[in-house]
Amino acid sequence: MSKATKIISFIGLTIAMFMGTLDSTIVNIALPKIMTHFNASITDTSWVATIYTLALAVFMITGSKIADRYGRKKIMLLGLAFFGGFSAACMLATSLSELIVFRFFQGIGGAIITPIVLPMGIEIFGKENMSKVASIVGAVTALAAAGGPPIGGVIIEYASWRWVFGINVPLTIAAFLIIAICIRESYDESLAGGIDLPGTILLTLGLGGLTFGLLEGHQYGWQSGTILGALSGSLLAIGLFIFIESKVKNPLLELDLFREKTLTASSLVYFLTGFALVSPTLILNYFLQDVLNYTALHAALIIIPVSLTIMITMPLGTKLFDRVNAIPVTLIGLLVMAASLLLLSFITTTTPKVIMITFLVINGVGFGFSSVSLVASVKHLPKNKSGIGSGIVNAARQIGTCLGIAILVTVLDNNVNTAKQNIHQDAIQIVNRQQLSLQVKTVAHQQLNKLFTTTGSAGLTTKNKQKNLQRALKRAAKSQANLPQPAKRTDLHRIYQAEKKLAAATEGLKNGNQQLTLSLVKLENEDAAIAKITEASKKINVGNQKINQGQHKLLIGIKQLAQKEALTNALRKIKHTKNRQISRAFSHTYLLSALIILVLSPIALLTDRKQLRN
Repeated sequence: MSKATKIISFIGLTIAMFMGTLDSTIVNIALPKIMTHFNASITDTSWVATIYTLALAVFMITGSKIADRYGRKKIMLLGLAFFGGFSAACMLATSLSELIVFRFFQGIGGAIITPIVLPMGIEIFGKENMSKVASIVGAVTALAAAGGPPIGGVIIEYASWRWVFGINVPLTIAAFLIIAICIRESYDESLAGGIDLPGTILLTLGLGGLTFGLLEGHQYGWQSGTILGALSGSLLAIGLFIFIESKVKNPLLELDLFREKTLTASSLVYFLTGFALVSPTLILNYFLQDVLNYTALHAALIIIPVSLTIMITMPLGTKLFDRVNAIPVTLIGLLVMAASLLLLSFITTTTPKVIMITFLVINGVGFGFSSVSLVASVKHLPKNKSGIGSGIVNAARQIGTCLGIAILVTVLDNNVNTAKQNIHQDAIQIVNRQQLSLQVKTVAHQQLNKLFTTTGSAGLTTKNKQKNLQRALKRAAKSQANLPQPAKRTDLHRIYQAEKKLAAATEGLKNGNQQLTLSLVKLENEDAAIAKITEASKKINVGNQKINQGQHKLLIGIKQLAQKEALTNALRKIKHTKNRQISRAFSHTYLLSALIILVLSPIALLTDRKQLRN
């Protein structure tokens, strides 16, 4: 195979890898559009993303094993056909249920093609170039996983949500043709016999139940029968799987591979990278779009530095790995990633975008270095075991992502619910302390209750509900009935008191002039001059009446102005407490993520311990 053919072949493989991984995160940013299009709930719509991740986690090991046994090229082409065909089906789906079903089969295609890329790349360039191949594959994987939201944001900004799936079709065709024409077939020559069917079924049930339970625990409730049954059943299936694999002649998963501590530790590190990926690409994306009300494209442009940084730091990490081994590289990566998540906990609604981007660049550095664990995972495995090794490590990252979504989204929902309760209570107290009419206070209480009726993160910052609150308060504030006096020790209160005294004086003058007019009326028949004075006095009375009415309107106007200021002050305070509480909710979520990565980072100390012989 010529050098040019090798390069073209590897380009085809990287396209396949990029697509398979990209679709695990790109859809997240399109879910609001899909939900609106099909008029569905967020719970139902979230299955569009969930079902794909579930399929990836469940079928990766099985797919890589089947490819090792029956031929990686044939299975890769089958996976591409599955992936491309069902990507087109997703693009053309006419209902949400259709889309979810098509996404499941697309996920099976992704689970097939993703882990086979590494062993096929090693077959092209040889074991001596394994580190370079693995570093490129790892960089593409990390870039695709982190680049999903930014790429999706650009697509949604300039095209329909359907093109989030449709973009895969031409890429799949290109990858299919390159692989079909340029790449030779390869196998794991050490395998014999048929596929371990009982092991395949048990592993599928075990990983399927575990993934479902982790992904949907926050939705169904962790104590629900569905989730407890799924998790219990998965543990039982995995236990039986391990028992059977230790007994059968041709196991689906050779348990001896886990004697290689580097593979085991690297899988755990890759698991952590999948876990940590949830914070910058999902949690922060929610903060940008639903709290700061950024557009999908705006949010994507802020998150994209993670992807760009990974493109630089993953190759750099691999070079360091070749010189100093995996331990310092992966350990530094995990520590830097934990530090970046800690820094994200300081983000508030007033944090400048340049600061957010800086924190994300730091996260990309840590993610890129820790992704070197993919290189380390197969370093000490025999060449023919690189396929199953890749499948194990990639499955670990998907399960890590599932667990990250399960834990962090659940924690965020709980934090947001607590924040909503605090905001609601603070808002009621703020309204009660202001000098507002009873009608305005009543409307404020009603609207605040409506604003905080939904549970979870949805509805906290709903623009429509906030606008309804403001409109209702403005209408109520226009009423002139039972207006309170301006708050004491304010300029408007002093003006109001002075105007009130002036109105009282004008009222006294009006009453005195009316008495004079009555007296003059009795005398006007006796003297023509008095009649003229009487006429003038009547005109003065009319003038005094108008002045009195004007002063009354002025007093009402001062009260309304004071109420408007009080209302503006109340809304400003409510906004401030909302921003403070919601920022705290996200901060605690990032802190938990950072703590988990930090506590488990010593795993990296085992990422270069050779146990098996080549």
